[in-house]
Amino acid sequence: MGQDVPYAVDAPGQAAVLADVLGRPVTTRDLTPDGTRELLLARGLEEAQADGMLAGTAFARAGGNAVVTEDVPELLGRAAGTYREWAVAHRRAFEVE
Repeated sequence: MGQDVPYAVDAPGQAAVLADVLGRPVTTRDLTPDGTRELLLARGLEEAQADGMLAGTAFARAGGNAVVTEDVPELLGRAAGTYREWAVAHRRAFEVE
């Protein structure tokens, strides 16, 4: 889909947009659920937080996020933004020191 309209974007797609916005490589890793859980726990998340993130990841991997609805425009009274617009607006959060 075009970059000027809202569309569903997966993690590799998000990384590609961020790489373009930041002007540097951004990669993803395709971890198993157990590998993801281990990484989250090692980064200091509580077990319940890690389990919640894994549930969200499983939902997304099963295609649960592959839908663009009209909910945002209806609720906000304006068009939804794109991931690229969000990435540009939050560029500083991804700066590397």
